[in-house]
Amino acid sequence: MRLTIAISIGFGLLALTACSKTHQPVANNAQSTSELHATSSGHSTNGEHNHGENDAGQGHERIGEHGSHTDADIDQQVSGVLHDGKHSARDSRHHGHGSHKHPVEHHAGLESTHIAIGDKVPDFDFSIDGEKFTLSDLQKSTSITEDGTLVLTFWCSFCHSCRHVEHALDVLAKQYQGQVGIIAVDSSAGETTEGVAEFAKQRELTLPIALDATGAAANIFGARVTTTTVVIDKSGVLRYRGQFGDEDHAFAHEALRAVLAGEDVPVSETRQKG
Repeated sequence: MRLTIAISIGFGLLALTACSKTHQPVANNAQSTSELHATSSGHSTNGEHNHGENDAGQGHERIGEHGSHTDADIDQQVSGVLHDGKHSARDSRHHGHGSHKHPVEHHAGLESTHIAIGDKVPDFDFSIDGEKFTLSDLQKSTSITEDGTLVLTFWCSFCHSCRHVEHALDVLAKQYQGQVGIIAVDSSAGETTEGVAEFAKQRELTLPIALDATGAAANIFGARVTTTTVVIDKSGVLRYRGQFGDEDHAFAHEALRAVLAGEDVPVSETRQKG
């Protein structure tokens, strides 16, 4: 009887020892997984996506160092932010419609008189931070632009497509600060100075945002959807109209470079795509 009890106790001890050794690697594996999650927090294991996020971060870190980057550097930063913005906007559940495309408001009483590439841009009114301006005011403001060159991107606070490009636009604005006026233009009815300012603060946007309350700007440029971008040269002539850019093409920046260099714009118009 005693022998039977002793054997039973012995097997019990062996079983406990075996269990403790079995669970030890599991505990180590759990810790490693936790460390991996911590290491990869905010970074995709997908090389392409991670590259885009790194470019976006570098773009914001190097902001304000005007003139210290090549055009290729800026293109890479903008493309990186566009890539990151495109994917993050898919998961956004606020400030957006179900559709990515948002039409620019065309206000009642305005005739369709949009201009063509190569036309002189007529003057129009808008406001920035509650202060009224005209296009010619901006072109003459040396604190905004050295020679009158402007880039305008149609934008609003409640469309997904704007979330794709707004930070890339902000990066471009900071790189050309004081040299070129790069401005977001909000032609959507119902937007207010206070509401737009609060939204810009939440999104950490620092570029000027103009309210086109009458829809005059959208009408003049024939802007049909948000993110449509126009480039105006120092003589006030429309040189580019269309998409701001995508992951592969920096349409607006390429047009801007050509304008500043006094050259023909390689692609002067692209299909508007919200």
